[in-house]
Amino acid sequence: MITLPLAEIAALSTQVATHGAIRATEIAGDDIFETLIAIAILVYETYPSPLQ
Repeated sequence: MITLPLAEIAALSTQVATHGAIRATEIAGDDIFETLIAIAILVYETYPSPLQ
């Protein structure tokens, strides 16, 4: 079992929270990009081509 002094628990939780926030931001950015690409593809495929 790992034991931590009480003073180090706050520093550890700050590091974990910071890492989690950064990772969540990376995932959200990827999701937004994928959503924009999906919308662009949908508009491109549903818009009638002037050549037809």
